[in-house]
Amino acid sequence: MSWSQPTFEALACLIRQRTGLTFDQRQDSAEQAMRQAMTRAHIANPADYFNLIATKEEALNDLVSELTVGETYFFREPLQFQRISREVIPALPHLRGPRHHLRVWSAGCASGEEAYSLAMVLDQEGLGESAHILGTDISSKALAKARQGSYGEWSLRGPGKAALPYLQVAGKEYRLTEKIRRRVIFEHLNLARDTYPSLVSGTWGMDLILCRNVLIYFDRETIRQVALRLYQSLAPGGWLIAASSDPPLWQDAPFEVRACADKGLVYRRSSKEMPCEPEAPAREQPEEKFGEPEITAREQSPEVPVPIPALALRTPKRDQARQAFAGGDYPAAVRMLEDDSAEEAILLRVRALSNLDVALAEQACAKETTRYPLSAEFHYVHAVLLLNLGRAAEAARALRRVLYLDRTLAVAHFTLGTVLRGLGEKQGARRAFRNACDLCSQRPADELLPLGEGESAGRLAELAAFELSLLEGAS
Repeated sequence: MSWSQPTFEALACLIRQRTGLTFDQRQDSAEQAMRQAMTRAHIANPADYFNLIATKEEALNDLVSELTVGETYFFREPLQFQRISREVIPALPHLRGPRHHLRVWSAGCASGEEAYSLAMVLDQEGLGESAHILGTDISSKALAKARQGSYGEWSLRGPGKAALPYLQVAGKEYRLTEKIRRRVIFEHLNLARDTYPSLVSGTWGMDLILCRNVLIYFDRETIRQVALRLYQSLAPGGWLIAASSDPPLWQDAPFEVRACADKGLVYRRSSKEMPCEPEAPAREQPEEKFGEPEITAREQSPEVPVPIPALALRTPKRDQARQAFAGGDYPAAVRMLEDDSAEEAILLRVRALSNLDVALAEQACAKETTRYPLSAEFHYVHAVLLLNLGRAAEAARALRRVLYLDRTLAVAHFTLGTVLRGLGEKQGARRAFRNACDLCSQRPADELLPLGEGESAGRLAELAAFELSLLEGAS
């Protein structure tokens, strides 16, 4: 089938550029979705709708939601979930140690059934409370449904009935128990864009990634780029599970590949990889300055300052708040700390609030940065919140304030690099990534970094080297 109007074909090309989605085999359904989205936007002229999509991110997100109706249900492809229980999870404690908190990512999670299925599996294995479970999707509409945690009978078809112990009847729908719903964090992410792996979005150091029935919608070049970024998002020894219908990825990234009984493929990043200590590419001369100083081994202070432990001044209420935060009960953590003026308590309250309302958290954090102007941690948390709100230029300024206070913070250099890269300031981004590499190379590879949320020096050096290689390739 051909497009009924050239404008629809031009719109398909625009969407392909922005999202990597291709419609070569489904032009009829894609055009129908475009027309439905036009009707919802009260626009009759395809040319006017094209201009709207080209200039308004919200309109693009709405159209993407129409084009990517997720066909999913609980425990889809049950053999893969059995493999996770029997093979993947038992192997990780030997690799990471018994105290390791598993990091799991459902990439392209649609309305959330896959991510919640992972949470149920981890709960059955006694690991639910200590795991970080992330679900991402390009569709804001699907993510809104995922966060609600309410599903109909269609999500329970076939193997999906295994989710019933974690569901409560609510009228004609089933609602997830709060224990499972609060364990999954949902974020908007376009897999076709070079925004991951990232400390800001939490898409780094993953033990397990499920990316199933997503790659089939991408063109070949986008598949190659996504495969490489997913590989970089895995920790050494981490697993990537794709669907049996997805294109093969072994030519796109150096995965270890295993064929399975269900005709699917399982990919793994070698556990023998050592964190790299990269050699920085040749530096350009002259190079524009962006405010963050070059760091060398000679200039670095002999000791990286250790951050103040969360809630170092122990009180029963703070301990309860910390437990509520760890369990995902963010409203309770906010309530318990609202009258506590200690710096550590305020930080935790802001972090809890950020899981409920990012805009309110940013306002609260901005207020506290004036109260604690010399706290690098407050300024860093503020920068991350600004990034989550899409205010990249302000986030860059906040990160420069962090580095003015403490230029040895490798995580802040790395985050500044990702922000400057997104703003098109490639030279500044190179400098920031090099600074992160230089600082990390002076530390033991397994040393955890201040403000790194569990990130090690070796892993951050590897991520920074990867970002530098991309920037050098693009220049």
